Amino acid sequence: MIFLLLFPVLVLGEIQLQSNVSSNVTFEDNESFQEQEHFHVFRHCNESLLWQVNYYCCEQFHLEMKEVNKELWCEWDQVIRPYNELTECIEHSAIYSGCYFPNQVVQDFFIEIHSQFFQACPEEEQLFPDAPFGVVLTLTLIPVSVIPILVFLVVWKSKICD
Repeated sequence: MIFLLLFPVLVLGEIQLQSNVSSNVTFEDNESFQEQEHFHVFRHCNESLLWQVNYYCCEQFHLEMKEVNKELWCEWDQVIRPYNELTECIEHSAIYSGCYFPNQVVQDFFIEIHSQFFQACPEEEQLFPDAPFGVVLTLTLIPVSVIPILVFLVVWKSKICD
């Protein structure tokens, strides 16, 4: 009985909450995430303010990265917290500057950060390197050549039984 009374409130409340949610954050799941400047109302992006606020975020990131040993900069477990805080700070600065997120300024800024801190990091190694060509060829040709022999034996055995 209570459920029947509360159901309209829950449904209307959820609809009202969904209509109140607005953000200029764009997720990659959205097919047109590359052309966000056409869809958002944040068309008066103050890029110079965005750069200035981003440099404030960068200073905080620099201070936190100084606490991490330089040899550990490539260890994701060591830098994930400062990197996440940098990302959140830049996202908030984009909103504060009236810009959509992500945008070209933010992308350029992250490229600059990566070139300063993570340029020396090696690319991820393959866990299982490719097998040598000879091994692949041998393991492919043996079963392929056995198939006609097995077909011949099955046909020959069926003729003997008849």
